[in-house]
Amino acid sequence: MNWSGSGRSGQLWVSLFLLAMAIGHAAMVRNVWPSLRNGYQDFTIFYTAGKMVRSGQVSTLYDLSAQYRTQREFAPDVRIRQDALPYNHPPFEALLFVLFSFLGYVPAYLAWTAFNLVMLAAGLALLRTFAEIRPLSPALLALAAAGFFPVAISLIQGQDTVLLLLIVIVTMAAFARSRDIIAGAVLALGLFKPHFAGPLALILAMRRPRLLAGFVPAAALLAVASVALVGWRGAIGYVRFVLHLERSGAGGAIGANDMPNLRGLIDTLSGSLTGTGLSHLITLVISAALLAATMWRVRRMPDAVPPMFAVAIVVTILISYHALPYDLILLFPIALFLYAAQPRTTHRVEAALLLLLFLTPLYAMLWLRLNQFAWFAVVLIALLGQLRRQSVPRQSPSEFRVPRSFPQTP
Repeated sequence: MNWSGSGRSGQLWVSLFLLAMAIGHAAMVRNVWPSLRNGYQDFTIFYTAGKMVRSGQVSTLYDLSAQYRTQREFAPDVRIRQDALPYNHPPFEALLFVLFSFLGYVPAYLAWTAFNLVMLAAGLALLRTFAEIRPLSPALLALAAAGFFPVAISLIQGQDTVLLLLIVIVTMAAFARSRDIIAGAVLALGLFKPHFAGPLALILAMRRPRLLAGFVPAAALLAVASVALVGWRGAIGYVRFVLHLERSGAGGAIGANDMPNLRGLIDTLSGSLTGTGLSHLITLVISAALLAATMWRVRRMPDAVPPMFAVAIVVTILISYHALPYDLILLFPIALFLYAAQPRTTHRVEAALLLLLFLTPLYAMLWLRLNQFAWFAVVLIALLGQLRRQSVPRQSPSEFRVPRSFPQTP
């Protein structure tokens, strides 16, 4: 496949490929719709949190028994679920879903899906403000979103990752306009997934320290909102609740073998030989080293927003303690920037990586068939290696070349 995108022929082949992936996603929705109507999808946890807050059950928001009773009220026919699908997100996010809890479960799911589509469209429109993306037609961008498996599975599951994607895109746009404090405040809104927003803020702050002047106060306000909602005891209980779920695997709902990060890959490679404790220690050491090296490199990179965010996002996913296939939606802007740059470069490695990022059968085989999605981390490591090679200094530490895949953003 020609990923160069140069000429009508290249655009046609790319469009046909993306259309095939999008049709596969539409077929997936059709096949699983009966299960979605019964409450099998992840939207269950958000709807549960919204209902519990609205009915005054905030004191038991992180009680699995209370969550399960609530879920049985609107999803009694989920046969594979003998306990609650746990709501393990921070308390402040539950406030977002109170409004949806006024609707029945299926109408609420459809309303949330519609809201996700609006956020996705807003994100695509904002990406087109970047000079690198502007030459791509809106139709091609929409087809790319429809053909990207993490986007599709996030919509199907009713996850909150489309919201996180929009937050990251808005942060990029503010960063590109040197509005660092605003960028930090916006990024803090993504702390409903703190294992992504936190490391991303740390990495970016190495280049623009003023980002923390927006991130820290906004994070503090969200913490205050959470404490106001569930109290100090509830906030402490939330931390214990999350740690308990990670230790227990949430009854099989959380498994490192499905995590496309260093934790999943290292656990898959060495867990059976070294034991869980040593595997976690190895993961911690390697993740800390990778984070430190990335912070040092970002500090020395050219002040170009797309390559900076590309490296930061890939590293953030790799070192995250918890990640699943729909979290890879954060790679979508990176894929677009790489594709948009292809007329100016002929790197076959990048073409192969783009193909793998959009190849739905690969996701389906590793995650749905083999239950070994941790191996997708190899793709992320290869992507990071390609991005890092493009930002190596030419002759001296103070002279850098602009990555060929990412021209300077004006």
